[in-house]
Amino acid sequence: MGQNKALLPFRGKPLLQQQIDLLSPLFDELLLGANDPAPYSQFKIRVVPDLLTERCALTGIHALLQAASRPRVFALGCDMPFLNPKLIDLLLSTPGTPDAIIPESDRGEEPLHAVYSRSCLPAIEDAARRGIWKATAFTSGLRVERPRIRDADWLVDGRSPFLNANTPEEWRSSAP
Repeated sequence: MGQNKALLPFRGKPLLQQQIDLLSPLFDELLLGANDPAPYSQFKIRVVPDLLTERCALTGIHALLQAASRPRVFALGCDMPFLNPKLIDLLLSTPGTPDAIIPESDRGEEPLHAVYSRSCLPAIEDAARRGIWKATAFTSGLRVERPRIRDADWLVDGRSPFLNANTPEEWRSSAP
């Protein structure tokens, strides 16, 4: 993208602030996985650095699980502008005690719109020792629920809650 996606303007404020505003009523603790807290000082949110050496989504999930005061976290990408609180509630209300709840959207698994339990930590650390950094590759042997989520059932402003923007062109086409 060439710039910090969390700070992109969205509906008159940084995208991260939009996410904070939407998530604050759902959670009593919000954490941000980032190695440099300086760009986020204005948000009054706890910034959690990676503990593992590789810089990827999996190391961020690991850091959040280590830092969270609760036994599980809802992890999402900083570039997801169309979060749907009802969908998040649906994931959080999944029955039983799965280690992870990773929805499958129209495009496949959505590991950065998912719920992870602290019980995932040993599997993530084992994957790290083996140099496996894909965000869904550590789940073998864990109890993982993969609810099938049709994007069209959860649209926000006509857009998928799983939409993320990785290039300036994608951002321009997705921003309202």
